[in-house]
Amino acid sequence: MILAAAPVRLGGGAALDVSLTRIVVALLLCLTLAVLAVVLVKRGGGRLTLPTRAERRIAVIESRRISPHADLCLLRCDGQEYVILSSAAGQQVLRQGPVA
Repeated sequence: MILAAAPVRLGGGAALDVSLTRIVVALLLCLTLAVLAVVLVKRGGGRLTLPTRAERRIAVIESRRISPHADLCLLRCDGQEYVILSSAAGQQVLRQGPVA
């Protein structure tokens, strides 16, 4: 004798008892938040105001590879310019002086 299998709910849990009123209120809340977000973005011109960073003190003006293992760099920091040789053996300041 073959018995038919009883239908089983997916996940084996009971039915969710959520009222239609609760679903509609949640939908209205989400739509209200979305509209407010659009209004705020439009009012700001689509730009978010980020805090401005402080002026950078160090600038790499130019960098040249002079050999497979060495670079020559021109740096500017606090009104001074530096010519630095950077190689596998280390770094060396070749020249230092005020910004020209």
